[in-house]
Amino acid sequence: MGHEELIKKYTEINNFLKEKKVLSMDRLYSIWRKENFLLRIDCEDGKYVFKQINNLESDNEAEKVKRLGGIYPDIIPKVFIHENNAYLMEFIDGKCFFDLSSNEKIEKMLICGGILSQNYKNGHHHGEDIRPLIRKSFEKYRKKSARFFSDDELRNFDFDIFKEVASRPSHNDLNAANLLFDNGIKLIDPDEEGFNDTAKDVGRYCASVFFNNYDYFGNEKIASLDIAMAFLVNFDEFTLERARYFIGESFLSFINFDTKTTPKETLKKLAINMLTKKQPIIKSLEECI
Repeated sequence: MGHEELIKKYTEINNFLKEKKVLSMDRLYSIWRKENFLLRIDCEDGKYVFKQINNLESDNEAEKVKRLGGIYPDIIPKVFIHENNAYLMEFIDGKCFFDLSSNEKIEKMLICGGILSQNYKNGHHHGEDIRPLIRKSFEKYRKKSARFFSDDELRNFDFDIFKEVASRPSHNDLNAANLLFDNGIKLIDPDEEGFNDTAKDVGRYCASVFFNNYDYFGNEKIASLDIAMAFLVNFDEFTLERARYFIGESFLSFINFDTKTTPKETLKKLAINMLTKKQPIIKSLEECI
């Protein structure tokens, strides 16, 4: 099926684009979410992205983007139409982490951390006890990674830091591929979870840029630590304490996937260090690489 024929299946989106006078349509490719179909659509008045979501578990993604956009309009792309399993949003002419040069990475991490920190401070949000949900998440990731650990390794975590967490809406799946740098930053491809904690975004993004830089770009220890530090320096101590858990949880997840240059044992050490040692995040990272 051609791009035009696919768009015609979505009446509202098709009518919207007709009014905008389409000039061209080009396929876009996601780094990790291969199951979704993306088009860049250039019109006379601007550029748009059409996204067809083929993962049934993500069929509420468009609504999530719209909700986040109402709260964080400066960092979430605008959604114009949500129709069935597809939506049309503004095109972000930016770079993700993998597109940055070595010289750009530190500067961009400082900028990105600062913008996220400022956005996530805005407004009052009531506190929630999310300890049971975090425990459930920990047990899920620990079970998936069980073959890499002995029975007595990494059996628990002090979940009390999640006793009262501000229920600020969060992206929930922030990684090196779905934070884009334009004049500022934009977050794409959010996910749903059973709780909100912006420290999850901080921890997951930190783990992703740190480890992907280390694994993809030649095990550059100092550069990878500097990238993590430049990002984390923007956040308060309580956020970082919770982010440390999500960094560790990320390493528990990464250990199940193929790496380019890093042995599984290193990921195991990173997970254990982050989830068992109460010390600065950078120190826990540095001890393992």
